[in-house]
Amino acid sequence: MDDPFCVKAVLFDFDGTLTKPGSLDFKLIKRTIGCPAESFILEFIETLDDHVQREKAISALENFETRAADCSEPNNGAEDLLLYLHSNGLSTGIISRNSLESIKRSFRNFKKIKAADFDVIITRDDPVRPKPYADGVILAAKKLKVDVKELVVVGDFLFDIQAGKNAGSITVFLNNGLEHDFLDPDSDYTIFQLGELKDVIR
Repeated sequence: MDDPFCVKAVLFDFDGTLTKPGSLDFKLIKRTIGCPAESFILEFIETLDDHVQREKAISALENFETRAADCSEPNNGAEDLLLYLHSNGLSTGIISRNSLESIKRSFRNFKKIKAADFDVIITRDDPVRPKPYADGVILAAKKLKVDVKELVVVGDFLFDIQAGKNAGSITVFLNNGLEHDFLDPDSDYTIFQLGELKDVIR
């Protein structure tokens, strides 16, 4: 971005952003619940008309998330970055397609940061459409009492960037130094590790 901007809050994706990528095996989850490879899990579950089938799919997803939460680790530089943001008076939040319970469970593996340190956590349990819709970002900005244009959205997947852009926020794609099987997310900034975010918001 060439235009100057003011940052008052940072909204993070969770899996693969605040935690190291790879804890959730999305291909295995899809095979387990019968989701086509080209479809997305939450959207597929929404199409299930059979109540029993839908409940089984949700239960399987939650089991995968629980196991992933138990073995998840903070991403490189995540905790130090969050302490830096807090020390500079910036609000922080999480926006995730995961359940709130799985996120809280993951924080057992963090040493310096806990779920209560975040000013807002938006998950699929909230009554808003999930990313890539802008609803969760807009709700987070409202709860943080900041304009969406003063909010930085950070994530490692296309939906994170799309949600931020759809809301009118500043977007930062976390590459994690990996190759990705989706198109260039066209974010305002791209970083390879979380510590680089300091240079974006400075």
